Amino acid sequence: MSTLLLVRHAQASFFSDDYDQLSELGETQAAHLGRYLVRRGSAFDAVYSGEAKRHRRTAEIVCGELAKADLVSSEPIVLGELNEHQADQILRHSAEELSRRDDEISALVAAYRAAREPIEINRRFQLLFEAVVKLWTRGEIELEGVESWEHFTRRVERGIAAITNGRQSGRRVLAFSSVGPISIFLRSALAASDLHALELGWRLRNCSLSEFVFTNSRFTLDSFNALPHLDRSDLITFR
Repeated sequence: MSTLLLVRHAQASFFSDDYDQLSELGETQAAHLGRYLVRRGSAFDAVYSGEAKRHRRTAEIVCGELAKADLVSSEPIVLGELNEHQADQILRHSAEELSRRDDEISALVAAYRAAREPIEINRRFQLLFEAVVKLWTRGEIELEGVESWEHFTRRVERGIAAITNGRQSGRRVLAFSSVGPISIFLRSALAASDLHALELGWRLRNCSLSEFVFTNSRFTLDSFNALPHLDRSDLITFR
């Protein structure tokens, strides 16, 4: 039996000009995770990362701490299959059209635009985002140049296969990704519906740990959304 420790990237720079860059707090979260894994003596045979800057920077910080303790011997393998979906582009380019033909979306757009306080802005954005993603998963939204839900899930499933296939047992693998792909990992392990997997994914906190055990014929969730390395409430974030 082998083990996969799957990490959601640390906090990015939400609502900034470059969302993909880790925030100062995100850098701190990643450093805490790296030091926690060192204290635990967690050695890894392979490390994978999505292509986004927030994935690669989180991996860089964590693996930097692991390398100091000789707990990882190779650089992260960048795997495009771990990239996030493009539902943010659908929201950006389709919100106006959707609000004209969908009363629920129209109300959510209006509520988001009326929000003023940061907490309320985040909450209203999440509700709008979830509603749009659900339409996308059902094939009710298509945008040129943006992969469909079906293509997205197939891509991530190829990533799962790339990470878990192999004859050697007892491997320990570390991977860094985002909410969307991690939701597909959960869907695969739990045989969950698309909606259930998405709802689980939306609970993922920044820099959280979800652990899976696997063989060539088995892929099982062992723990979900854990934060043993972030021991103060001000270190814990959703965005």
